[in-house]
Amino acid sequence: MIPIITAVAGVLSALASISTLGHNSTAASSASSPSDDAGAPVAAFSDALKSALDRVNDSVATADVKAKAFASGDQSVSLSDVMVSLEQANLALQAAAAVRDKVIAAYTNIMNMPV
Repeated sequence: MIPIITAVAGVLSALASISTLGHNSTAASSASSPSDDAGAPVAAFSDALKSALDRVNDSVATADVKAKAFASGDQSVSLSDVMVSLEQANLALQAAAAVRDKVIAAYTNIMNMPV
C-alpha cells in the first residue's frame, strides 16, 4: 500500500476501536439503537472511511495500470488518459491526507479535553 493510505488505515483502526468502546458503553445504558428508529441499519463512520480509502486506492491503482500500459507501448491508452487518471489519483490522495489531518486534529482535541 501507499504510505499515506497505510497511515490513514492506522487512524481508521484506532477510530474503529474507539467506536467499539463508545458503542459498548452506550449499549449498556440505552435499550434502543439508532438502527431501530427507521428500521434500516445506520452506516458506521469507520465503514464510510474505509470505503472512501478503498476508492482512493482504486484510483491510484487505475492510474498505475494506465501509466504502465502507456509506458509499455500500448496503443489503446493515450497520454491524455494517463495524465487525467494520474491527476485524479493525486487529488484523491491530497483529499485523503486532508481528511487524515482533520481526523487526527479532532482526535487530539478530544483526548486533550479535561474530564
